[in-house]
Amino acid sequence: MTWPREYARQIIAMRTREERNAALLEVPEHLRELTKRHCLNAWNHPARKQRKEAQQSHE
Repeated sequence: MTWPREYARQIIAMRTREERNAALLEVPEHLRELTKRHCLNAWNHPARKQRKEAQQSHE
């Protein structure tokens, strides 16, 4: 069995929104909302924004 956080980790690593949305639809229905919530939490986490800003300043 794959856990919702594992699905979220794989989805977040994808490059495009279309890929992420398609992958979310592949998640079993009973885990989909929780997986979506994990993805949104990770995507909106302040540490992600700081890493993104740090990468842009190095480029």
